[in-house]
Amino acid sequence: MNIVTKVSLASALALFIAAPALAQNAQQGDYYKPGATTPQTMSPGQKQEDKQGDYYKPTGITPQTMSPGQKQEEKQGDYYQPGGKQ
Repeated sequence: MNIVTKVSLASALALFIAAPALAQNAQQGDYYKPGATTPQTMSPGQKQEDKQGDYYKPTGITPQTMSPGQKQEEKQGDYYQPGGKQ
């Protein structure tokens, strides 16, 4: 590799590293200064929904029970335990 190739590779590498850092300058490019925020207002339909509340009211918790097949599997134990069924 001659000196021209080494210098051009080094400059290209430096450009790839420095370019993103320079692009983050907040004074140029796609920088938007923070401005006043516009308040959001509810539509009449949203106000009505807010008054009514949730459509689906929470109910009591339904206890889960094991099916007969699950109870049988629990009695038999782990199928893949060492020395078990093959």
